Amino acid sequence: MKQMKGFRAGLVLGMALVAGAWLLLLAGQAGRAVPTSQWVEQAYAKKLAAANAIHQPKLLVVGGSAAMFGIDSGELEQAFGRPVVNLGVNAGILPAYIQNYARQVIKPGDWVVMPVEYPMFHERYSINLPFIDYWWSHPGFRHMDINIAQLAQVLWVTPVSRVLSGYRGIPAGFAVSGLYGPQNLDQRGDQINTQAARQEIWMHELVEQTSIERYGDKANTWNANWAGWKALADQVTAAGGCAVFVPPPMLDRPAYHQGQELRYYQSLPAQARSHGLNYVGSPLQTLYPMERFFDTNYHLNAEARTIYTRQLLEWTRPVFSACR
Repeated sequence: MKQMKGFRAGLVLGMALVAGAWLLLLAGQAGRAVPTSQWVEQAYAKKLAAANAIHQPKLLVVGGSAAMFGIDSGELEQAFGRPVVNLGVNAGILPAYIQNYARQVIKPGDWVVMPVEYPMFHERYSINLPFIDYWWSHPGFRHMDINIAQLAQVLWVTPVSRVLSGYRGIPAGFAVSGLYGPQNLDQRGDQINTQAARQEIWMHELVEQTSIERYGDKANTWNANWAGWKALADQVTAAGGCAVFVPPPMLDRPAYHQGQELRYYQSLPAQARSHGLNYVGSPLQTLYPMERFFDTNYHLNAEARTIYTRQLLEWTRPVFSACR
């Protein structure tokens, strides 16, 4: 009996030591920049600088990469007669960061259009690898960047490779390259070089291979993030501006037109309005065929960007006209 108790005590002590060592390793690399999230960092730096350089009421686009690829900010600028900055970068860093970046540049009289990707409405306590990667470079609870449930998950599932990357930091001479990052953004923050003719075979294959999204399965109330978006919209309104939510562009699938998934897309606008959001448009009208996408099921090519932007204008013109 004494041997068993001693074994259990030793086991508990050993586990505590391992957990403590892991927490110390995590803490030692917190706040350090890493290469994998630099494209997000630098894209936001460029967009925030563009927004802060504007000294008159403007229109901000807030969302993830669906907005970055999907909106022609120049066309919005021409239609509404005010400067436009597209703040869309990456939905993977989750709503709190996206909302905080928007708050940094919202000024009195600004209008904000939000083509928010669907999971950002109902995954309040969820995390993903892009979020883990980004959060360790920006740790803390400031402005509710993370909640307790998310923190517990981050501490549990952070890969060892991410910890090692944090200790290594940014290599000398590192520069963001590839499709994503400031090098492929125009002066308003829109993604460039996405014409259909530029799509490579591997990009088309990525679109083809994307999973069918099952948002109807996830749209439960305990994990909802409606309050976060309403708080942002209320801030815009309190500053004398106007905020409106619209459906994002997304790759169409037959599964989205039947059963639970169809009910989800049909009911989402009314559900958003019931939580105090000014939501206009129909998600079923921004589900597009495969030939309109560039490299993911949320990233339109340049030609389809025009189609989506004109649909967005049709929905938002009455809202913003009433704000004048």
